[in-house]
Amino acid sequence: MGSAGFTGYAIKVRLSLLGLAVPAVVLAALGWFVLVESQYRLERGRIASDIFTALLSFDLEKAALRNWSYRSTSYGNADPGVRAASLARMQTQIDRISDKAGRAADLDLRRGKVLAEHDDRLALLALLNEAVRKLANETAVLLDADRTPATAIPRIDESFDILRGISLAEALAGAMDTEAEALERERARANQSLSAARALFLSAGAFGLVATVVMAVVLARRLRQPLHHLDTGLRAYRAGDFTYRFNQFRDTEFIKLGRQLNEMADEVERARTRAAQNRAELEQNVAARTAELRQSVDELAASEAARQRLLADVGHELRTPVTVIRGEAQVALRAKQPRVQVYRAALERIVEVSRQMGHLIEDLLVLVRDPAGRPAVVPVDTTLAAPLAQAIETARVIAAQREVSLHIPDVLPDIQLRADPARLRQVLTCLLDNAVRYSNVGGHVTLAVRQEDARQIAIEITDEGIGIAKADLDLAFQRGWRSDTARAHRPDGLGLGLAIARQLTQEQGGRLEIANRPEGTGTRAVLHMPVGAPIAPKEQQWKSS
Repeated sequence: MGSAGFTGYAIKVRLSLLGLAVPAVVLAALGWFVLVESQYRLERGRIASDIFTALLSFDLEKAALRNWSYRSTSYGNADPGVRAASLARMQTQIDRISDKAGRAADLDLRRGKVLAEHDDRLALLALLNEAVRKLANETAVLLDADRTPATAIPRIDESFDILRGISLAEALAGAMDTEAEALERERARANQSLSAARALFLSAGAFGLVATVVMAVVLARRLRQPLHHLDTGLRAYRAGDFTYRFNQFRDTEFIKLGRQLNEMADEVERARTRAAQNRAELEQNVAARTAELRQSVDELAASEAARQRLLADVGHELRTPVTVIRGEAQVALRAKQPRVQVYRAALERIVEVSRQMGHLIEDLLVLVRDPAGRPAVVPVDTTLAAPLAQAIETARVIAAQREVSLHIPDVLPDIQLRADPARLRQVLTCLLDNAVRYSNVGGHVTLAVRQEDARQIAIEITDEGIGIAKADLDLAFQRGWRSDTARAHRPDGLGLGLAIARQLTQEQGGRLEIANRPEGTGTRAVLHMPVGAPIAPKEQQWKSS
């Protein structure tokens, strides 16, 4: 059955709430009106009471001033300050009456009322102000000590009793009676308004209570069936039975809710099916990943062993600078006539080689800790002669120990190039060291420098050593790789030299190439470096050995 024929539960709730809201708004408006009227009446009553009190205080002060006048005329020793204080208090009461009268007039004007009593109060205020002025003038005469009682007392009585032919006592009494009547009238009206407000609020409360109870009963009866249906279905879902369907609702909103719950149950059933399939696939994947993990653990174990071997071999890479230091010291000690200059030159070379050894240790630590680490390189405009000379000095010591001849140009070109001097020296030292170490006893290592074009130079180092197999040339720059021939010729190597040299060369904007000699034996290494700004040439003589 479609839902078009059912009445919406939300519509019923809205109509019920509207039935409560409209009477509540009407009753609230009436209550507000009654409260405002009651407040107005109470305020008018307070004003009438204050005016009555002020008139009474004015009359008492007038009597006190009369008494002072009698004493002044009879004894002549009345205190002038008492007179001034009485007149001031009388004026204060007049100001108070004026203020209250003004407030009453404002209240009436805001409510659109014009009462005759306002005119009466204004007339009374004018009379009282004139009376105060007259009494002030008459009593001022009493301050003159020559005034006799026989002539003063009748004049005093006339001043206090009659003004413009009107008895002040009667005028005050009439005004007080008027304010007393206004007070009683406003009080009665305020009581009536409060009674009406009480009855109105009691009626509103009773109506709200009855209407709320009726609406609660109706809505509870209307909710009983869908709530029971929901409870039954949700209990089934909690027990794991998602075959239950919500098809017994009568209201539109609950029908929509039932459809959503039914769709949720269908989705749960589909999810259960998918979960079973995923569980089976997951078990298969777990088995496969477990096998891969075991393989990875085995590979990590092998890698750890290789790393330990690498760390154990690091010391061997330091043999070159250590060998140079030992050789320089031995040469200096074997001198037949030792001179300070000989020792100083040897120590300077030892210091330079020690500095080179420090750079090598830093680079090795970078490669051991982080295989992807990059040494710090700062290319600047420099000359080739200085780093090349330092590298040759180091190579000479190693070549002498291995009985290898170095063939170097007599004059090294002082070419300006863009490079990091320390890193360039390190690259050249590495290439010369490889050429010497992988040469045979009595072999030759040749160094040549040429300028290829206006933008780069080439430094070529060739040897007649064991060489590199053609198939292994692409592997020569991999860290830790060494050919079988190289291991047999020099078991203590690490296979890091060419990897470090090429990385440092690239960091300086250069290029390093390795190839076999065309003659078939030995290796040919070519270092291409960018040329810097041109400078005036400088010559240094270097003799070949």
